[in-house]
Amino acid sequence: MRNLRIASLSLFATLALVAPAVAASAVVPTPPATVTNIPTVYVTLTDLPAKDSLSYIHANKDIPVASQVDIADGTNPTQTVKCTTLPTDAAPDGVGCPTIKGHGNFTWTLDKKSYQLKFDKKTAVLGMLPGKTWILIANRADASLMRNKATLDLARQFGMFATPDSRFVDLVVDGKDLGSYLLTDKVTVTKFDPLKPDNHVALTNTQGVLLEMDNHYGSADPFHFTTAKSRSIFVLKDSYVGFKNDPGVVLDADTLAGWNDAKNTINTVEGLLYAPSPDWAKISALIDVDSFIKYYFISEFVENPDVSSSSVFFYKDGPSDKLHAGPVWDYDISLGNYASTNRGGNPTEDYVKNELLTITGNGQFDWWTQLFRNQAFAAQANSTYETLKPMVNAVPSKIDGYQTALAQSAAHNFVVWPNILGKTSVIAFNGGHTPIKTTWAAEVALLKTWATQRASFLAHNYGSNVPVLRYQAQVQSIGWQPLVSTGQMAGTVGKSLRAEALKITDTNTTTTGSVIGNAHVQNLGWMGYQAPGAIIGTVGRSLRMEAIQLKLTGNLATSYNISYRVQVQNKGWMSWVSNGATAGTTGLSLRIEALQIRITKK
Repeated sequence: MRNLRIASLSLFATLALVAPAVAASAVVPTPPATVTNIPTVYVTLTDLPAKDSLSYIHANKDIPVASQVDIADGTNPTQTVKCTTLPTDAAPDGVGCPTIKGHGNFTWTLDKKSYQLKFDKKTAVLGMLPGKTWILIANRADASLMRNKATLDLARQFGMFATPDSRFVDLVVDGKDLGSYLLTDKVTVTKFDPLKPDNHVALTNTQGVLLEMDNHYGSADPFHFTTAKSRSIFVLKDSYVGFKNDPGVVLDADTLAGWNDAKNTINTVEGLLYAPSPDWAKISALIDVDSFIKYYFISEFVENPDVSSSSVFFYKDGPSDKLHAGPVWDYDISLGNYASTNRGGNPTEDYVKNELLTITGNGQFDWWTQLFRNQAFAAQANSTYETLKPMVNAVPSKIDGYQTALAQSAAHNFVVWPNILGKTSVIAFNGGHTPIKTTWAAEVALLKTWATQRASFLAHNYGSNVPVLRYQAQVQSIGWQPLVSTGQMAGTVGKSLRAEALKITDTNTTTTGSVIGNAHVQNLGWMGYQAPGAIIGTVGRSLRMEAIQLKLTGNLATSYNISYRVQVQNKGWMSWVSNGATAGTTGLSLRIEALQIRITKK
């Protein structure tokens, strides 16, 4: 027999409460002792001799190895769950031994690796709801060790369906101390049972399916398809019936029907989203708008660069259900972990609503850019954020709490892994901030500062009383582009096309006042402020706009600021200016190519 034990606090763990760290060279304790003052997961490999080593797991990521799992958490009495010694043995009266295997794609190539534990039936761990499959996240690319935790916890506060629960733990595998990890439930499908609380994608329809948009790795999965418009890759990840996305697998009738229905829905949604004049009634009839808004604010707050490329989940509980965004997953490279603006380094960026502009080169999936072209979606997002804002504003204080809880484990982690602090980031090649700070506290401070600035930015840009601007640009060779909403780009980048005119159609608010604008135009100079809703610039004369000035009037000017910036020939994006200041150039004969406009609370 093998046991999974939730063990009591030992003398070793008691001493760990006051010790700053445990040296890497120290003898690894055995259950019920904890390595530091947080829970320790012990994995003892129990498979056949040829597979019974950590080196075997590292050489064969996708082959599961039988194991014994003991968990010391320092508070609970010992609990025993029976299991057998080998995966080929029959379980007598408990569960089969959990298996362990590798987890991750790029992260699997790193020295500190993530792993997956899988039981043969749902098992509760560290007070979390029962689950069969658990992920031990190494957070190797995140020297703060807490970006995933902070994001998952925020999504759970938002009330987002099936958000994985998680706990900080130390990990020991086959006697090898591997340092600090995040233990979290895996995103999977279960069958809904009203009598059993569930933290998974609990579906009710036999044709229900879970999907992932994965432009990085999805094409390697047998069950995937490429959308007609954005050319994004969607993968069938799980279903009510259950299946394995392996070569040669034949889908059962229900899963196949659900998969085909989901593909049709996604292509229909894309056709509507990318239409010149989107039909919001049809779009909102196909998607769960609230889930898309909450998913947006998670991605927007943390500025997740993967939102245009991978780890973006959706589910549909049968053909009669709408398409839902979520659950959320994978945020170790977000929250300012990158220094470059296009991958989330700037905490004052309108990020996800400009996916193809801001997340340049990281993927072609830009559904939220298209959604924000719809005034109704933008207005509902503003209204929803009023309830979400206190939770976002509290993230910096949450980071303080994580720092206190994780201090001993983090100190120990960087003894076990001395090649992280002060070294080149493993994502430096892709714009990650580097070098990593020389202390963990400095990395946490960097994260907290970024999150504080980001929360402040969102608080001024969203809320139930914040107007939604609607505007469009007249562009050389294109004509009038479709309307966009506050913060979105109008015009073009990288095409050397002049913006010739601008029209601001409305502000979607009951606050009295309006937006007026003035343009400096080729050969004409400043044309003077135009009436609200009038064309700013010229149409049909092939003249470039070179600079603009925008102002608010009436009560709008009392409560709000209007800010704007322009992309200028040979100069790129210029700085944001506000309330009548000049954006662009005069006297240099340089065209404006694109622009963004914001309206924010004072």
